[in-house]
Amino acid sequence: MPDIKTILAKDIEAENLDIRYDMSVKRVLGNIPLLAPITKYTVKEVEDFPIPMIEKCIDEKSIQISEVFVEPGLTNRKIVNDELESKIPGEGRTIFDIRFTITLPDGSKTKIIINIEAQQKSNPGYSLLNRGIFYAARLISAQLSVEFTNDGSDKEQYDNIKKVYSIWICMDCPEDKKDSIINYSFEPHIIYQGNDKLKLYPNCDLMNITFIHLSGKPDQSHHQLISMLDTLLAKMDAETKKRKLQEEHNLPMTIKLEKEMNDMCNLSSGIREEGIRDGILIGEINTLRDMLKAGLTTIEKLKESGLYSPDVLAALSN
Repeated sequence: MPDIKTILAKDIEAENLDIRYDMSVKRVLGNIPLLAPITKYTVKEVEDFPIPMIEKCIDEKSIQISEVFVEPGLTNRKIVNDELESKIPGEGRTIFDIRFTITLPDGSKTKIIINIEAQQKSNPGYSLLNRGIFYAARLISAQLSVEFTNDGSDKEQYDNIKKVYSIWICMDCPEDKKDSIINYSFEPHIIYQGNDKLKLYPNCDLMNITFIHLSGKPDQSHHQLISMLDTLLAKMDAETKKRKLQEEHNLPMTIKLEKEMNDMCNLSSGIREEGIRDGILIGEINTLRDMLKAGLTTIEKLKESGLYSPDVLAALSN
């Protein structure tokens, strides 16, 4: 039997390549020079801060990339390597892409917890907003016994809950969502007011879900953040991408960020090349099958020619 890659083996290889690229994207996005502009345009508490100040607000030690479970009871537990390696996409436990905290320089040491998700498909077959609400809710409930208590001896208790943002970078967007940033949060709606001295609860927007819908084309959007992310995730060579990010978006290219961007671009090229090779192989097999059916050649003649790979000949023999 010829030594060929089965369809399953090829699917597994392609899946592994996709997983490595997905992880590489997360590592790139987890760099402070990128977290700062993402935060500036999505977290209202820092929207007026210059980027250098926001970078100082980010707690570098708090940055966790694919290290935290979303599931109840597991969010405060760090993932070990073998758990990551055994994770099958679409099955088992879900993991926050990126989680980190910022502390505002306002004297009160106000802390905000942020989650960033890199989402390939904007329409995965279910409500992405509902998933975002669940992630944000987990960011709040996981603070119990960490940031706040429900112990009667603690006077502040729930007042110590920290505000959370779950930010979703959506890449493959439908036309009615492209090139937009939308925030969803709690707002009070007065149903009845019989008291002219009514006071609303402050800080009711503890939970925020924000969607960054990319345009899909680096030079299309007029929004600074969308244009930068479109360029970062575009299919172009690493050197061109780095130059555009530096010159057009003032993104500082640290040694760590440059290395991780090179890795991401190489993996992206690998995925494209694999797809091209598969397309060529399928076209070649279909042409030869037509020739066999028409009696224009035989398997024996194709083997004798030495022009065709074992993969092609094996596919034709089945």
